[in-house]
Amino acid sequence: MPFTISFRTLSKLTVGLSVGLAALAGQPASASVMDYSLDSYVGGGSTNLVSSPYGNVELNDNGGSNVTVTVTLSSGVGFVNTGAGYSLTWDLQGGPTIAVSALTTGFSLLSSSAGTVSASGSGSWDYALTCDKDTCGTGGNAPYTGMLSFVVDNVGLSDFVANASGNYFSADVCLGVSSGKCGAGGITGVIVAGIPPSTSDVPEPASMTLLAGSLGALAFFRRRAPLPPSSSMPPSIAAR
Repeated sequence: MPFTISFRTLSKLTVGLSVGLAALAGQPASASVMDYSLDSYVGGGSTNLVSSPYGNVELNDNGGSNVTVTVTLSSGVGFVNTGAGYSLTWDLQGGPTIAVSALTTGFSLLSSSAGTVSASGSGSWDYALTCDKDTCGTGGNAPYTGMLSFVVDNVGLSDFVANASGNYFSADVCLGVSSGKCGAGGITGVIVAGIPPSTSDVPEPASMTLLAGSLGALAFFRRRAPLPPSSSMPPSIAAR
């Protein structure tokens, strides 16, 4: 038996969906994102193999009380173990004890407690990530050029603050990765994000799914709804 829906029911459905979608549209975006540019090299020497910015650090609060940190390095840049700094350093307001989860394999949190961590040319920091030699090599012999990501639990975006030197993040890298190594003409040292971040809002995935589903349902029912008899229509409509 073919599926049908009355014109009256369709009208009620349309009104209900419209009200729901209007309410959804009025909701603020549930997730906020901050982007920091790793735009300054504070080590010794120089190279023309790679130009600034050298990478990006994205913070996403996912609409909740945890922040996902994602570090993406530019082409020709890789994480190294030179002793000049750490894979990533940062500060948090008040220096709380933290928990980190979903950390990229090969990287480790130096300490869950705020301490005094030094990275050449970038100042002192509260927290740091280290990278094992199987992932980042030793010196500049095998830089890691992939993405680094992790989640800091029970913090917000506003908890990430600049250190006493005015930097937000630092990383020990090679500028000039070639054939899996810090190639000829490349240099190793510390890069920093020293400029306040740009901020944007992103729609919550569940809200977007609800919006798409509502619009799809409305279109489906409209295709299947029979028109009311001409005699039941207002004269101005029946005459058309």
